Amino acid sequence: MIMIVTFHEEFRGKISAFLSEKGHEVCVPPHRQDVISLVKEKSPLVIVLDMYVAEPNGLDVLKELRAQNYHGGIVALAGTSVRSLMSQASQLGVDQVIGGFQGDGGAVNLDQVESAIKMALHSSIAKRAFELYESRGRTKGKDLDDWLEAERQILHRNVPLAAGESKAKAEPESAARKHRQPQKKSSEKSKGPK
Repeated sequence: MIMIVTFHEEFRGKISAFLSEKGHEVCVPPHRQDVISLVKEKSPLVIVLDMYVAEPNGLDVLKELRAQNYHGGIVALAGTSVRSLMSQASQLGVDQVIGGFQGDGGAVNLDQVESAIKMALHSSIAKRAFELYESRGRTKGKDLDDWLEAERQILHRNVPLAAGESKAKAEPESAARKHRQPQKKSSEKSKGPK
């Protein structure tokens, strides 16, 4: 799930519609003051946070998210007028910073928003894969298994299966194992008669 936090209603609608069309589940807090409680309830994978928001401001929202141990990705929408905040935002763990809205006539590049979200997700998956690698005692040769498991845990947590979707599709590692096993058996059979 992707959470969109911005004061600009038109852009909030455009970003939400664009991401929904791309297959992302999107959540928009009813009010900026509801961000923290909604994050606790929904556990979004990535938050797109407009640094221009006020009451509370974007930096305060970011500080509170990290104080509440939110470890998901954060993509900041920021322009030149909030440049002074960005060093603090970086220290608080912003994954990506992309151009924000520049006045009433401004626009946001929706493809850039989606790319930043993908980068933030990639970063989260990489962190989790490394945690799995360490929990296995740093066993070599399991990189792909660790990556697939991390991807499954992060991308498919709290995501119900769509109607008609199989569990194998939601769990690529188990499906991959099923496809590998018959190949091993067929090669063993061909070795037997010779």
